[in-house]
Amino acid sequence: MLQTTEVTDQHPSRAGMTFDVDRSVIMHEAASLFLSSKTASELCRGFVMHPILGEHVIGSEILLLTQNATIKTLAFFGRPFSSQGELVSLWDHQLIPEAFRANTVTKGSFKPENGEEVFVYCYPFSTLTQTLGVIVLLKSEEYEVELLKEDQITLALVGALWLESVGAGNIEDRHGTGSGNPADLSERQLSILQQMSEGMTNAQIASVQMLSQSTIRQETMRIFTSLSVSGRSEAAKRALHLGLVSKSQTTL
Repeated sequence: MLQTTEVTDQHPSRAGMTFDVDRSVIMHEAASLFLSSKTASELCRGFVMHPILGEHVIGSEILLLTQNATIKTLAFFGRPFSSQGELVSLWDHQLIPEAFRANTVTKGSFKPENGEEVFVYCYPFSTLTQTLGVIVLLKSEEYEVELLKEDQITLALVGALWLESVGAGNIEDRHGTGSGNPADLSERQLSILQQMSEGMTNAQIASVQMLSQSTIRQETMRIFTSLSVSGRSEAAKRALHLGLVSKSQTTL
């Protein structure tokens, strides 16, 4: 269900301002925002409050694909698009699932009761083969800087790498039936979990383990499933609580 509360754009730094920006400015500002955002909430807030990227934006929301082929909200700022906590099937005929399925930007609009039309832009965070997440921007006006196809691919890849860096890749749906069991962790997974808790990146872990980064990513997802968590920080905290990692070596 869509929210029907009327929202007005009252961004303090944009009052009375107009912008004539080109794609190079958008690419630079977007890359800078990703680099400076340490959490999903920060990134959502940045896309709303940014003086250029946030032009006409009244809300942003990041959604992830779970292992049960459902879509779930990771964070939002301002006005959310999806109903919070409601899982959406990847196969529903809606803008967000279509962005996941087709790995492409999707656009649309809706008009709340007694409100102005809201324009919806869904941008995938993806590699060349898989969409890991989508950021939805709600705008009070139909406004978008035209980007080349290669720009869209670059931003999608930057988004996917950012999701990986904050430990928010594909998540296990904890409302489903597939709850994990820490006892299922293998010796290799426990070793990777220890290194993850020490703040090592996938590339560093792969080097130490003498495995490919793809294998480390797969093992990381299995670890998340076994611990019933959705990210690195949560995995490290749960592992420490369960006594699965050495406290003296963790970065918590």
